[in-house]
Amino acid sequence: MEMFQAKLETIFLSSLRDSVHSVRQAAIQHLKEIADTFGADWTVTHLLPKLVDQYSASVGYANRVTTLHVLPQVSGVMTPELINQYIVPLLIKATKDSVPNVRFCACRTIMWMMEHHNLGSQTIGTVIKPCLLELEHDSDIDVQYYAQRALLLCNN
Repeated sequence: MEMFQAKLETIFLSSLRDSVHSVRQAAIQHLKEIADTFGADWTVTHLLPKLVDQYSASVGYANRVTTLHVLPQVSGVMTPELINQYIVPLLIKATKDSVPNVRFCACRTIMWMMEHHNLGSQTIGTVIKPCLLELEHDSDIDVQYYAQRALLLCNN
C-alpha cells in the first residue's frame, strides 16, 4: 500500500484526467482492482477524498464524467452505509451539473448503484427520488429518459 501511494498513485489519478478515452478507461478498471486489494477503509479514507477533490476541481466535463464512472468500480468494497455517506452526495451534486452529459451519467450511475447495492428506502425516497423528479423535466431529453428509468427503480 505504501509503495503504491508513494510511486503509483499520482500516475493513476492523473490517468483519470488523460485526454485519451482508453487511458481513462484503463485507469478506471485498475482503480477497481486497487480498491478490491486495499479494501473499504483505504478506499473511503484515502481514495474517495481524492476522487471528490478531482471532481470538484475539474473544469472539463469529461473529467467529471470519468469520476462518475469510477464510483461504481470502487463501490464494490463499500457497505451501503458508506455508499450513502460518500458516493450518493457526489452523485446528487452531479445531477445539478451545468453540462447535460454529466447529469445523464449521474442518472445512469444512480441506476447502477440502486441495482447493485441496497441503498435503503430512506436514502432512495428522501435523497435520490426528489433529485430524479427534478430531472424528469430537464432541458435535455436524454437526461429526462434516464431520470425516468431511474425513477422506475425507485418505485420498485
